[in-house]
Amino acid sequence: MAKGYGPLSGVTVIDLTQFLSGPFATMIMADMGADVIKVERPDRPKASGPYLNGERTYDLSIMRSKRSVTLNLKEELDKKVLLKMVEKADVIIENFKPGTMERMGLGYDVIKAVNPKIIYMAISGFGYTGPYKDRGALDMVIQGMSGLMSLTGDPKGGATRCGTSVSDIFTGIYSFGAVSAALYDREKTGKGQFIDIAMLDSAFSCLENAVINTCVTGENPQRVGNTHPVNAPFGTFPAKDGEVIITCSRNSAFENLCHAIHREDMLEDPRFNDPDARRLHREELTEELSKFTREHTIDENEAILAAGGVPYGRINTMKMICADPQIAARHMLVEVDHKVAGKYKMPGSPIKMATYPDTTYEPAPMLGENNREVFRDYAGMTDEEIDVLLKEQEEFLKAKKGK
Repeated sequence: MAKGYGPLSGVTVIDLTQFLSGPFATMIMADMGADVIKVERPDRPKASGPYLNGERTYDLSIMRSKRSVTLNLKEELDKKVLLKMVEKADVIIENFKPGTMERMGLGYDVIKAVNPKIIYMAISGFGYTGPYKDRGALDMVIQGMSGLMSLTGDPKGGATRCGTSVSDIFTGIYSFGAVSAALYDREKTGKGQFIDIAMLDSAFSCLENAVINTCVTGENPQRVGNTHPVNAPFGTFPAKDGEVIITCSRNSAFENLCHAIHREDMLEDPRFNDPDARRLHREELTEELSKFTREHTIDENEAILAAGGVPYGRINTMKMICADPQIAARHMLVEVDHKVAGKYKMPGSPIKMATYPDTTYEPAPMLGENNREVFRDYAGMTDEEIDVLLKEQEEFLKAKKGK
């Protein structure tokens, strides 16, 4: 039955999501103690790898601590089973194109009739209103259309996609927050509700001052790469064995930098002695600082900058950050043991709550691993009825394989 540890313990979530935005949201809910029941197609396609002992690493990364059941929602029996599960659920979340659930006979009106207190979360590319509402979208489409890609990349190059699927992640985080708020609202009002979350809205809302600056000035912001549109020095600098980051947004930080690297002469140099001068002579300043940083390793640069009270960092490779002592101290790399894939590590939850200090992590389930227990506990089915349903799915898979 439902998990018993975490602020969302006692909350049951029916997860109909796919790709990343929805699964990421429900993974956070599972981390927080919700019982997340992932409903999957019995004929789940074998997508691209890599694989770990036959289990797709992508699935392992976003399915942790969930339970998996298989339903073919094109079949009436399977739909009835889902609706029985809805009766005992608190949240149902899907990320199909608007209208898909309605065409399956499982739209919000149907779900609400079964459970008036249900919180129905619908994630889509563009939302349920507006001229684009019928369009589907994946992360890169949204990164481009939101304006995010126009802000990302080298100023002398083209627009660049972020290194991860950030519009999916933004949407997943907003969705988690919205569901949590809706659960709290239900405690006050006793009412469930429909939540409409669009990926385009989510990404656009995260563009910070680029939006207001555009509306105020009427001009498009220019790409600045690793630098800052106003502050200097602000960016990456070469080291013997990689790159370091220096970010001096205030005069006091720049003064500390000059003292730390024994370049007090720059404090008197008219090219660098005030913020506007540094901005106008950014390339010259970068070269002067690079003369120092490239003569030292990353560790040496960091020791010097830290001692001088300079805001600094490093460009970590993935292997470097996975071995970083701060990540270890914050328990941000956790290990689970999967029945088939074996032991693997993944990012932990960044949410640290004093009341629940020991977040528990379980491996991703195998496809349909929890069919019997969930159908029995949530749909009230007997073993004989479950046998009939699973036999139907088996025949469906055989027929599909034979085509």
